[in-house]
Order: sequence, then structure tokens, then C-alpha cells
Amino acid sequence: MAELDDLIEETRGELRTAYAEADGNAQVQQAIRDQLVALADLQEDIALGQLLKRAAILNRLSAILDAAIETIKHNIANFFLDDLKDLKDKIDQKSGKTPAHPSSPNPGGGPALDVVVAPPPPPPANHAPTPVGQILLGRAPAGFRDPSGPLVMALQAALIRSGQALEPDGSFGNITAGALRRWQKANGFEEHDGIDAAQWKRLTRSERAPALFDLCLNITADYEGTSFDRVVGNFDGAGITFGLIGFTLANGEIGHLLTRIEAMRPGAIATAFGALYQQLMSILSASRTERLAWADSISLGASKYEVAKPWKDAFKRVGAYPQARRAQIEHAYDVYWKAATSRIADCMSGKPLTIQDAAFWFDTAVQNSLDDDERALLRQAGHSAATGKDLRKAFAKIIADGSSPKWRKDVLSRKMTFVDGNGTVHDSDYSLDCWGISTAAADAADLAAPSAIIDLVSAVAASPQDEVTAPNDEAGEAAMVGGSAPLVEAASGASPHAGWPLYAKFAAFVAQLGLRHFDADELLFLGSQNAGGSCKGLNTYPPETLWPNIAPTAAVLDKLREELGAPIRILSVYRSPLYNRCIDGSAVNSFHMQFMAIDFSCDSGSPAIWAAKLKEYRSRGVFAGGIGVYDSFVHVDTRGTNANWTG
Repeated sequence: MAELDDLIEETRGELRTAYAEADGNAQVQQAIRDQLVALADLQEDIALGQLLKRAAILNRLSAILDAAIETIKHNIANFFLDDLKDLKDKIDQKSGKTPAHPSSPNPGGGPALDVVVAPPPPPPANHAPTPVGQILLGRAPAGFRDPSGPLVMALQAALIRSGQALEPDGSFGNITAGALRRWQKANGFEEHDGIDAAQWKRLTRSERAPALFDLCLNITADYEGTSFDRVVGNFDGAGITFGLIGFTLANGEIGHLLTRIEAMRPGAIATAFGALYQQLMSILSASRTERLAWADSISLGASKYEVAKPWKDAFKRVGAYPQARRAQIEHAYDVYWKAATSRIADCMSGKPLTIQDAAFWFDTAVQNSLDDDERALLRQAGHSAATGKDLRKAFAKIIADGSSPKWRKDVLSRKMTFVDGNGTVHDSDYSLDCWGISTAAADAADLAAPSAIIDLVSAVAASPQDEVTAPNDEAGEAAMVGGSAPLVEAASGASPHAGWPLYAKFAAFVAQLGLRHFDADELLFLGSQNAGGSCKGLNTYPPETLWPNIAPTAAVLDKLREELGAPIRILSVYRSPLYNRCIDGSAVNSFHMQFMAIDFSCDSGSPAIWAAKLKEYRSRGVFAGGIGVYDSFVHVDTRGTNANWTG
């Protein structure tokens, strides 16, 4: 029966994750809620003895997952669907059925930050660290600009999911480098301030490294300087400019982009713009002349670069939506990447192609409008004997010479970075090797490949409004009975959990997380009430399927321990359903049962101080979850949606 209990809990975890991902889609969330109710009914039937046959239980579980798959298959990211299908196949195999959903490689990166996934294999024992290969992305040499952008955000999202706590701000600085080094060391790789393709696949649990498109998008997005959520004024005559690669009002792109976001998240634009919404809609349907006049009216300063604060804030809210990140990457691929590949075919047919060439043409598609005369000159240069750097230099001169005199220097300096592999753009020095832009060969398959990071980037959640829950929700056992797990610093001798058959495997899993201050024994603490009283012996060790759930929560606590500079004592982690029911005041659907929550205290400060620090992390996107403040301890979980309460 323990096996069936594990499958039921795994199903509940997957449905909860899907529910959180469907935020904003009430119809889908209601359908998922119905399946959670069906799952609870199944458990009740089992408890009452009305459903005793293993095959019947497995069939009910399979039907619940089938209904969920049908509900969400067109509404949330593909990797959530794959996880549900994989779980259904596992259940069907146990009941003797042929799986209906053969597994296939995930083309879109890894799962979202709080998805239940199989534990990764442990690193090779007693083996020299694997040296780093060709760098995809890494810290820049002294004096050069460190990488930033969607590719860095994808790396940060994968590190968070693997058990590192950091802000997914898209900037490759010391904190990201430190998290990467901890992950590398824990997984048998040489420590380095960069990541190669093999490490990327291991970290993201994907068959794909970043696509050529992803590499090119990342560097051009940095040159544009507007990220996913920044808007600038009518400094260049294009109206306002917004988003990752500078979508403009004058040519109608902002309107197309907002329409795409609205289709993915109905009501998002009206919510973000509030009282400005009607004016925005009117401007989007106005003539080009009217759009430019309006852009002038909200642009500030002599250069017209800044935008009036109400509009600046509204666009920032739009850009914070996960759907906005997805829409911008899709639009960049559908419009600008296809334009770049068309120009490559037109101007470089028969020529050897490199990553630098592809990046040059993508940047050109984004930055430069080419007239017929310029296209003819570019084709003529392409038909010459020149190749490689010499050919790119000829292309760069033609494009710069065709630009407005005001912008010629900027265009030329930007294009020359792809010619030489380094250079200066907007007063920043770039070395493109650490951005993954090298002279390595590229081919037609590389040009055709879609983004491999879009799901990871879209999984970085915006910070929603806090949800205030009932005061006793998720009440911790520590409120009634003292006692905590032994501190790492104090632990010695044989583990009290060494008799558990999966102990060595769990210890290897925890070692891979790269935690600085917590070990496997602390995360296996069974709770003080398990040692005596009416709940004695009712707790169990966490099922293996739930182990990955603790990684982000433990990472948040590890970060807190580092910043507080004082020991943290774990009071409660995993609770079996039976143990949870026994504890007075515990939540019926406690996230402790998902191995996703930790109750803790610290030797320094107060619960209010610890909780305030956690809320700061949460506001910066380090995690999304619940924070409960009690007289002597704090509860934290990484459920995927925000909640606050006191007890």
C-alpha cells in the first residue's frame, strides 16, 4: 500500500504544480481543482475500505491524470504536460497497460522551478572533476562586460530549480558564478565561472543546449538595453521602444506584442495599465503620425529618452508577466530570426557560416532597415571571394554607410564586435567569447532550431500579490513540542538515519545540491513528536519521488543561513499523511507532506526578522511560496504561489 500512497502523493504534487502554473486562467484552475477533489475522494474510499484492489486504485489514478491532461494540454507549458504524461505512463505500466504517451526529449528546456522531477543521477564516485569544455556562457575578463539577458536568466532558473537560491535577474555576477561553482563541484565538474554544453544539459535535464538563436538573441538584447520590461521614449523617431530587442510603437510592433501577450493571459494588459488602458488602446489604433505625437508627449528630457513614470511603471508590470517573456522570445524568432536567416541565404549562399556570422545578421535584422540599394551592395559583397572576418567587415561598412549620419558610428561599432569578436558598444567593452559568440561553425540545422530556453525563462514567476491565509494554516508542530535536528557543526559519528535503505542515495542527492550549511541528516529530521507521545513512530522518510521538492526550499534556507551568519535549527521537514493528521492544528493539505516545507528557528534575531528577510527574497524572485510567522519559529515553503500568515 505504501507504493500506492507514494503514487497518490506524486499525483497530488503534479496537479498542484499545474494549478499554480495556470494562474490567471480560472476555468483551467477549476478543472484541476476538480481532479484534486477526485483524488481526495479516492483516498477516502481507500481509507473506508471501499476500494481495496490495487488494479482499481491504479485505474482511478490513471483516469484522474487523463482528465487533467485533457484540461491543460493547450493551456500551460509543454513540460508540465510531459510530467503528467510520464506519471500516467508509470501508473499504467504498474497496472499492466501499454503506455499511451511514449516519452520524448523535451525541446524546450527544463521544467518550472517547483515541478516534481526524478532525482538526477549521483556524480561519479572517486573520480577527478570533469574539465570544462567550450564555454557557452561565463564571466567576462577584467574590464569587459559580464553577460546578461535571457540566456543568463535561463541559467539562473535552472540553478534555482537544482537547489541554489539566487535572484533570476538575468545578470551574470558574483552570486550567479558562486551558485554555478557550487553546482559544478557537487556534480563532479571542474569549478569554473562559465558553463559548457554538457554541463548545461545536465543542469537543465534537457537533451538540448541553448540554440544558436538563443546565443544571438542574448547579445543583441544586451546591446538594445531594454530587457523584458523597460520602455524608453521617442529618442530615435520610432515612438516609444519596449522590451527585449526594442519593439517599437511607430511600426506597430508594440501593438502586435501586446495582442500576443493578451492571448496568452487574458486581461493582463488591462490589469497592468489600469486607468491608462483606454488611452493605450486608442493610441495603438491611431495613425502613425498620431502615435509619434503621443510618444513625444510622454517622452521626457532633451533627448526624449525617458518616459513619464505612470507609463514606465505600466510597461514594467507587463514585462514582468511570464507570458510577456514568452511572447517576446517568440516574436523575436518569428520576425527577426527568420529575417536574419533570409539575409544569410541571400548574401552568404555557398559561404562557410559561423556563430559570429549568424549573430551579425540577427543584430542587423533587429537594428537596421535595409533599402534596395544596400541589399544589392550586400549581395555583391557576398559574391566576392572574401570569407569570414573580411566578409563581415565588408558587410559592416555597407550597413554603417547606409545608416543615418547621426547613428553611423553606433552602427559600425556594434557590427565590428561581430567582425573582431570584441569591441565597444554604448561605452561598454565586450569580449564575445564569454557570450558564446565564437568562430565555431554553424549549419542549416542550427539556423532552423527554435529556442531551447524559452520554457526556462517563462518559468521565472512574476511576484504576485501576497495571499493572506488563515492564522492556523500550516501550523507547525514546533509550536507545541520543542526539539530540532542536530546542527551540521555538531553532528558526529554514525547517522541516526543510516538504517534507512535509501539513506546513501538520499545523501548523494543532497550532496548534489551544493548546500553550504545543511546536510542530509538535518533534512531527514522526523520531528520531535515522532519520538514520543501520541504521534510516536507515525512519521516516515520522504518517498524518493518527492526528494526534488525540498531542493529549492533548502536552498532558500541555506541562503538565509549565510546572510544571517548564525546557526539555523530545523524543527520540521517531511511529514507522512498519518503523522500530519496526528499533529494538532496542522493543515490538511500541508506542504510538509510534499517535502516542500521547513519549520525552523535561528540562534540570532527573531521570527519577524527572519520572515522579513524571506519576504525580501520572495519579492526579488528567489522563490515563490508561503511564509508563516510564529512566536518562536518560521515556516517557509516553495509552493509556487505566495502566502503569508501568522500563528
